[in-house]
Amino acid sequence: MSFLSIRTLAIGLLLTSGLLAACTSTAKDVFKGVDRIVAVGDLHGDYDQYIEVLTTNGLVDEQLRWQGGKTHFVQLGDVVDRGPDSLRIIRHLMKLEKEARKKGGRVHVLIGNHEVMNIQNDLRYVHPGEYSALIAKNSDAVRARYIEAVYKHRISIDPALATNPDLVMDGLKKEFPLGYVEHRTLWEPGQEMAKWVASHNTVIRINDSLFVHGGMNPHGEYQKLSKINRLVRKQISASFAGAGISNSPDGPLWYRGLAKNGADVELAPLLKMLEFYEVSRIFIAHTPTQGAILTRLDGKVIMIDVGISKHYGGSLANVVIEDGVLQVMHRGTLVPFPGNDLPLQEYLEIVSELEPADSRLRRYVNLLDNQVSREKEIPPSGGAN
Repeated sequence: MSFLSIRTLAIGLLLTSGLLAACTSTAKDVFKGVDRIVAVGDLHGDYDQYIEVLTTNGLVDEQLRWQGGKTHFVQLGDVVDRGPDSLRIIRHLMKLEKEARKKGGRVHVLIGNHEVMNIQNDLRYVHPGEYSALIAKNSDAVRARYIEAVYKHRISIDPALATNPDLVMDGLKKEFPLGYVEHRTLWEPGQEMAKWVASHNTVIRINDSLFVHGGMNPHGEYQKLSKINRLVRKQISASFAGAGISNSPDGPLWYRGLAKNGADVELAPLLKMLEFYEVSRIFIAHTPTQGAILTRLDGKVIMIDVGISKHYGGSLANVVIEDGVLQVMHRGTLVPFPGNDLPLQEYLEIVSELEPADSRLRRYVNLLDNQVSREKEIPPSGGAN
């Protein structure tokens, strides 16, 4: 990348071996005998929608304190980017994690690819509001010192840049907005946000289900959950920018095969993988649906990224598993999960009726209805001349 890390510029954010050891500690990743699970996909910086999920599922009181009892709340990663309030969500999740533990519940915030991107200085999708939220009284002076250091570094590499310093400095001001340095101060490896992310898991098992952000690639060698979690945690706890499990397209933070490949490619190896982990299904996020919780690959894969953030249209749905019964909380209404007792088309009709008239889910269901209508109008092949 074209910019220097804050540590390289000696702003005092040095990663010590003690911090690294703290980041790579082990977190429990298998939970059994859980009576109630509430799981939600990517939040992408939308605080209001996040709070709506908590309240409609009875997880917080009016003061936004934990009241979910022994419920396990699972957030499948990608809290950050695309929206302005990631830090606000994270601060509340930090608080909620402690409160839930005291009440016998759990808050599981899984690592998503966007958390790793922020730690590894890939800031393509950081919302401008994220930087603005961090502006302090001395932000102008802090940025000026940072930009001056970057400028000196760049002209040392390319002296020709010094012929037009004003143009170069103007470009650097656009590249590094106010609040940028503060953002990196939080997200550099070993610093507060990076340490918090690295204290979590990538994949967990609760009862008979796996939960992961992107997906588990069923085509390679199966590894213990503890090893997967340890490898990701290790990579994001240091200045790691090479190829590895944390940023591989086949890794658990990025894999989309379960969401996109056909059953002819994925189903047989998926069944073997589920058997290895002694579970019956896997919940994934990362790949947005058209606005509803969906199932695929014979019901073994549950896609729960409905695009909650305003960036994706502001859909609102999450999974609820209570006493082994899987349901969908769609805009505050509990709906049976699509399956043998509720055909998919009927399920989509039900949840689309809960949507605003201009929602993408409504448009999607209308499109499906029109396709079915057209198919009914087409005479079967081999009919009368």
